[in-house]
Amino acid sequence: MDNFIIFLFILTLSIGANAKLFKVSDQGNILKHNAKDWSCVLDDQSKLVWEVKKTKKGLQSNQNTYTWFDGKTGVENGEYSRNCNQAQSCNTQSFINALNKNTLCKSINWRLPSEAELKTLLRYGDTEPLINTNFFPNTKSKPYWSSDSVNADIAVDVPFFYGGTQGSDKSFDSYIRAVRNAK
Repeated sequence: MDNFIIFLFILTLSIGANAKLFKVSDQGNILKHNAKDWSCVLDDQSKLVWEVKKTKKGLQSNQNTYTWFDGKTGVENGEYSRNCNQAQSCNTQSFINALNKNTLCKSINWRLPSEAELKTLLRYGDTEPLINTNFFPNTKSKPYWSSDSVNADIAVDVPFFYGGTQGSDKSFDSYIRAVRNAK
Protein backbone atom coordinates (compact mmCIF):
# COMPACT_ATOMS: atom_id res chain seq x y z
CA MET A 1 0.00 0.00 0.00
CA ASP A 2 2.85 2.43 0.79
CA ASN A 3 4.30 1.98 -2.70
CA PHE A 4 0.92 2.78 -4.23
CA ILE A 5 0.68 6.05 -2.25
CA ILE A 6 4.21 6.99 -3.30
CA PHE A 7 3.28 6.22 -6.93
CA LEU A 8 0.19 8.48 -6.72
CA PHE A 9 2.23 11.26 -5.14
CA ILE A 10 4.86 11.09 -7.90
CA LEU A 11 2.15 10.95 -10.57
CA THR A 12 0.44 14.01 -9.06
CA LEU A 13 3.76 15.90 -8.99
CA SER A 14 4.53 15.09 -12.61
CA ILE A 15 1.04 16.09 -13.79
CA GLY A 16 1.16 19.26 -11.71
CA ALA A 17 4.61 20.19 -13.03
CA ASN A 18 3.36 20.08 -16.62
CA ALA A 19 -0.03 21.66 -15.92
CA LYS A 20 1.48 25.13 -15.51
CA LEU A 21 3.18 25.11 -18.93
CA PHE A 22 1.41 25.94 -22.19
CA LYS A 23 2.71 25.83 -25.76
CA VAL A 24 2.34 29.10 -27.68
CA SER A 25 2.34 29.56 -31.46
CA ASP A 26 4.44 32.16 -33.25
CA GLN A 27 1.15 34.06 -33.63
CA GLY A 28 0.80 34.23 -29.82
CA ASN A 29 -2.01 31.67 -29.52
CA ILE A 30 -2.17 28.98 -26.81
CA LEU A 31 -1.90 25.57 -28.45
CA LYS A 32 -3.02 22.10 -27.43
CA HIS A 33 -0.70 20.20 -25.12
CA ASN A 34 0.19 17.73 -27.91
CA ALA A 35 1.01 20.42 -30.55
CA LYS A 36 4.04 19.50 -32.64
CA ASP A 37 5.20 23.02 -33.55
CA TRP A 38 5.41 25.96 -31.13
CA SER A 39 7.70 28.95 -30.64
CA CYS A 40 7.16 29.93 -27.01
CA VAL A 41 6.05 28.50 -23.69
CA LEU A 42 3.84 30.23 -21.14
CA ASP A 43 4.60 29.35 -17.54
CA ASP A 44 1.30 30.14 -15.85
CA GLN A 45 2.81 29.83 -12.39
CA SER A 46 5.60 32.39 -12.86
CA LYS A 47 3.64 34.46 -15.43
CA LEU A 48 6.60 34.34 -17.82
CA VAL A 49 6.73 33.48 -21.51
CA TRP A 50 9.88 31.73 -22.74
CA GLU A 51 11.43 31.41 -26.17
CA VAL A 52 11.76 27.87 -27.55
CA LYS A 53 14.86 26.83 -29.48
CA LYS A 54 14.65 25.19 -32.91
CA THR A 55 16.99 22.81 -34.74
CA LYS A 56 16.78 24.72 -38.02
CA LYS A 57 19.06 27.64 -38.83
CA GLY A 58 17.78 31.06 -37.91
CA LEU A 59 17.33 33.35 -34.97
CA GLN A 60 15.98 30.66 -32.62
CA SER A 61 18.53 28.00 -33.58
CA ASN A 62 19.76 25.94 -30.66
CA GLN A 63 23.27 26.18 -32.14
CA ASN A 64 23.52 29.96 -31.76
CA THR A 65 25.83 31.35 -29.08
CA TYR A 66 26.52 34.91 -28.02
CA THR A 67 28.83 37.04 -25.92
CA TRP A 68 27.26 38.98 -23.04
CA PHE A 69 26.74 42.64 -23.94
CA ASP A 70 24.24 45.20 -22.65
CA GLY A 71 25.43 48.26 -24.54
CA LYS A 72 27.68 49.41 -21.68
CA THR A 73 29.64 46.39 -20.48
CA GLY A 74 30.56 43.11 -22.04
CA VAL A 75 31.83 42.28 -25.49
CA GLU A 76 29.96 43.33 -28.61
CA ASN A 77 31.88 41.05 -30.98
CA GLY A 78 34.14 38.64 -29.19
CA GLU A 79 36.76 36.35 -30.65
CA TYR A 80 34.51 33.30 -30.15
CA SER A 81 31.12 34.84 -31.00
CA ARG A 82 30.71 33.79 -34.60
CA ASN A 83 28.08 31.12 -34.15
CA CYS A 84 24.88 33.12 -34.41
CA ASN A 85 22.22 33.88 -37.00
CA GLN A 86 23.54 37.33 -37.84
CA ALA A 87 27.22 36.25 -38.10
CA GLN A 88 28.04 39.68 -36.68
CA SER A 89 26.94 41.45 -33.55
CA CYS A 90 26.72 38.04 -31.94
CA ASN A 91 25.89 39.36 -28.50
CA THR A 92 22.99 39.19 -26.09
CA GLN A 93 21.74 42.72 -26.82
CA SER A 94 21.67 42.16 -30.59
CA PHE A 95 19.83 38.86 -30.13
CA ILE A 96 17.14 40.45 -27.94
CA ASN A 97 16.79 43.36 -30.37
CA ALA A 98 16.32 40.90 -33.26
CA LEU A 99 13.65 38.92 -31.36
CA ASN A 100 11.76 42.11 -30.63
CA LYS A 101 12.07 43.30 -34.23
CA ASN A 102 10.69 39.95 -35.45
CA THR A 103 7.86 40.09 -32.86
CA LEU A 104 8.37 36.50 -31.74
CA CYS A 105 5.00 35.16 -30.56
CA LYS A 106 3.52 38.60 -31.39
CA SER A 107 5.57 40.30 -28.66
CA ILE A 108 8.12 43.09 -28.55
CA ASN A 109 9.19 42.98 -24.90
CA TRP A 110 11.72 40.15 -24.94
CA ARG A 111 14.72 40.36 -22.60
CA LEU A 112 17.40 38.25 -20.94
CA PRO A 113 16.07 36.46 -17.86
CA SER A 114 17.46 37.10 -14.42
CA GLU A 115 19.34 34.27 -12.74
CA ALA A 116 16.30 33.57 -10.52
CA GLU A 117 13.96 33.47 -13.53
CA LEU A 118 16.23 31.15 -15.47
CA LYS A 119 16.47 28.81 -12.50
CA THR A 120 12.66 28.37 -12.52
CA LEU A 121 13.18 26.25 -15.66
CA LEU A 122 15.51 23.80 -13.95
CA ARG A 123 14.03 20.36 -13.51
CA TYR A 124 16.28 18.07 -11.54
CA GLY A 125 16.34 14.40 -12.40
CA ASP A 126 18.43 11.66 -13.90
CA THR A 127 18.63 13.11 -17.40
CA GLU A 128 20.24 16.12 -19.01
CA PRO A 129 19.49 18.81 -19.85
CA LEU A 130 17.81 19.75 -16.59
CA ILE A 131 14.65 21.13 -18.20
CA ASN A 132 11.26 19.82 -19.28
CA THR A 133 12.17 18.76 -22.82
CA ASN A 134 8.50 18.12 -23.66
CA PHE A 135 8.11 21.91 -23.70
CA PHE A 136 11.74 23.00 -24.24
CA PRO A 137 13.19 20.58 -26.81
CA ASN A 138 16.60 21.23 -28.31
CA THR A 139 18.00 22.69 -25.08
CA LYS A 140 21.74 22.21 -24.73
CA SER A 141 23.28 20.80 -21.56
CA LYS A 142 25.35 23.97 -21.41
CA PRO A 143 25.28 27.36 -19.64
CA TYR A 144 22.70 29.99 -20.61
CA TRP A 145 23.28 33.70 -20.00
CA SER A 146 21.24 35.58 -17.41
CA SER A 147 20.81 39.36 -17.30
CA ASP A 148 22.77 39.50 -14.04
CA SER A 149 26.21 41.05 -14.20
CA VAL A 150 28.82 40.54 -11.48
CA ASN A 151 31.07 43.34 -12.74
CA ALA A 152 32.24 44.86 -16.04
CA ASP A 153 33.86 41.56 -17.09
CA ILE A 154 31.78 38.77 -15.50
CA ALA A 155 28.10 37.83 -15.98
CA VAL A 156 26.05 35.08 -14.35
CA ASP A 157 25.04 32.06 -16.37
CA VAL A 158 23.01 29.01 -15.40
CA PRO A 159 24.27 25.61 -16.57
CA PHE A 160 21.55 23.16 -17.57
CA PHE A 161 23.81 20.20 -16.81
CA TYR A 162 24.10 20.60 -13.04
CA GLY A 163 21.77 23.48 -12.27
CA GLY A 164 24.06 25.65 -10.22
CA THR A 165 25.17 29.14 -11.05
CA GLN A 166 28.50 30.27 -12.32
CA GLY A 167 30.09 33.45 -13.49
CA SER A 168 31.67 33.57 -16.90
CA ASP A 169 33.75 36.12 -18.71
CA LYS A 170 31.45 38.23 -20.89
CA SER A 171 33.78 37.61 -23.85
CA PHE A 172 32.93 33.88 -23.86
CA ASP A 173 30.09 32.74 -26.04
CA SER A 174 27.14 31.02 -24.43
CA TYR A 175 23.53 30.16 -25.13
CA ILE A 176 20.48 32.36 -24.54
CA ARG A 177 16.85 31.66 -23.73
CA ALA A 178 14.85 34.88 -23.93
CA VAL A 179 11.91 35.65 -21.67
CA ARG A 180 9.16 38.22 -21.33
CA ASN A 181 6.46 38.91 -18.80
CA ALA A 182 3.05 37.51 -19.69
CA LYS A 183 0.39 40.14 -20.30
